Amino acid sequence: MVRVVIPVLTERAYIGLKIKGYVSITPDVNELVKKADLEGVDTVWHRFQYQQPQCGFGLTGVCCRHCNTGPCRVDPFGYGFPTGTCGADPDLIASRDLLDLVVHGATTRLQEALIMINTARAVAEGRTKDYVLKNPERLHELADTLGLKAENDLDLLGSLVDLLETEIHRLTDEPLQTALKLVPEEIIEVWEKNGLLPRGFSRELIDANYRSNMGTDSDPISVVKQAIRISILDGLLATFTTTIMDEILLGDKTPGKGRSGLGIISPDNVNIFIRVMPVFAGKIKMAAQDPELLEMARKAGAKGISVIIPSGNMIMQELPIITGLTEVMVVDHQCIYPHIVEIARKYHTKIVIVDPVAKLPGAIHMPMTPENASSVAKEIVRLAIKNYANRKPEKIYRPTHVSEFTTNPTLNGLKKAFGGSFKPIADAIRDGSIKGVVVMHHCTNPKVKHNYGHYTIAKKLIENDVLVFTMGCSMMAAALTGLAKPESIRLAGKGLMRLLAAFNLPPVIPLGPCVETTRELLILYEISRELGAPLNKAPFAASAPEWMNGKALSAVLYYMAHGLLSHVGTVPQILAAPGVEKFLTEEMEKITGGRLVIEPDPETAADIILKHLEKRRLSP
Repeated sequence: MVRVVIPVLTERAYIGLKIKGYVSITPDVNELVKKADLEGVDTVWHRFQYQQPQCGFGLTGVCCRHCNTGPCRVDPFGYGFPTGTCGADPDLIASRDLLDLVVHGATTRLQEALIMINTARAVAEGRTKDYVLKNPERLHELADTLGLKAENDLDLLGSLVDLLETEIHRLTDEPLQTALKLVPEEIIEVWEKNGLLPRGFSRELIDANYRSNMGTDSDPISVVKQAIRISILDGLLATFTTTIMDEILLGDKTPGKGRSGLGIISPDNVNIFIRVMPVFAGKIKMAAQDPELLEMARKAGAKGISVIIPSGNMIMQELPIITGLTEVMVVDHQCIYPHIVEIARKYHTKIVIVDPVAKLPGAIHMPMTPENASSVAKEIVRLAIKNYANRKPEKIYRPTHVSEFTTNPTLNGLKKAFGGSFKPIADAIRDGSIKGVVVMHHCTNPKVKHNYGHYTIAKKLIENDVLVFTMGCSMMAAALTGLAKPESIRLAGKGLMRLLAAFNLPPVIPLGPCVETTRELLILYEISRELGAPLNKAPFAASAPEWMNGKALSAVLYYMAHGLLSHVGTVPQILAAPGVEKFLTEEMEKITGGRLVIEPDPETAADIILKHLEKRRLSP
């Protein structure tokens, strides 16, 4: 096989090439971006560069497209007219856009929840052999919490599905039942007092679209509060459903050993990269172990079949194609760049989309359902084996970076790893051994150097005795940079090192994909109970250093609603809306105890988080 030789990268501009300097702190990423450059392929970093300079009105949140008298651009600096055609000022324009973005994110999470509900319903009704009830203990825990009873386990699963579906579709004004059953009482009281406790998902979605329409709700703070209610529904109904159904149907997981980095790709194997929900990912992995398919791969000239579940985070999704070693890339709806189809055409990779709703022009659509998941998974593997012979040797590049990490546990799997409860964490906070807990979550963004924000904040926090949990692209940043393996406790402060060494856990603990972000929230609930301290006064904080979409922003808001300082590293589009910015960064703290911190510099952001945790230190 031919290996493309890539010149050593420096911070200086690449002579004659489009990308200037490093785009990432992660090995192999820069090399593959440069390879793409040499081969005339545009990656996300190229496309972002072509957008420069970006529109200042859009960046600061004062471009309005909510009706056809626009688009209106409002000058926030006093040189032009201060409102749009209808009279909407910068705060109203920015608040409507904020609400729309959160609605997009939360409804994406709702679609994921519906996939899991349909799968659970198929199990409860005996309509599928592809999935079973693997974790009745977790089902019973949740049933007890939510007040559900049934004669047998499958009926109990059906009752849980009924409850969740009712909460999703309810149009009446009763408050969200999962919130009333799950959330600490002190938080519920705050939400009720301040009009933040949501109703059913359908009811609040109608309100959201009603409020953001031109000429309806013209109070920016009222509109922002609707975004907060939608975000709470995301965390406690949509993402909650996906999280718990994953645990019930796929079983509890304790921390394990895994490898990340594009170097895990094998040039001798049929390679299938997958970016899909866990409920489908597992079926593809099982199909690749089928003896008949393994024999078919050997006859095609391969040594075996590799199913690679993200070796990197979202922004890296195009790079496995550019290696020239990927036979099939399987995607659903998880932040998929449409341009991957165009890139795949320049190599030999086939793109398969398995989402039952989303479409990707130019890709092969193989929708997965609870009834057909196993058979579709085998079809995908066969497609990859047949495509193995179509590799283009002159375009092959073998990455080398591999980083070991601790694979993500479920909630009960993590409790087991800590000896059966989160009391050791609570004790360490109470006696001052650790300063608190920070949950890091979500995206990567070409606006900033890839993984730098996640790594810098996490490293500084653990050096200062803060336990870090991480999910989604943030989790992969920790894995790729080596912070998510037990050996990295040497980077931790003495107190954190002492806590984790006893359990052989890393200082940054991965908790799974972003589709299950509620797991972080549920863990904070339990640590708070062990502390005997109100959640909104406990030494907890959240950070989304490189966020980029509505799903991430929704999580940012629901952490704030729970009383957490919630940091973002890429700037939201509210900077020309002083009323909205002040409400989120100052006034929210008076209401819930949580506030938004906008700080692009990760070193400074880490300092702000540390000061906040110090202020919330609990007495021994």
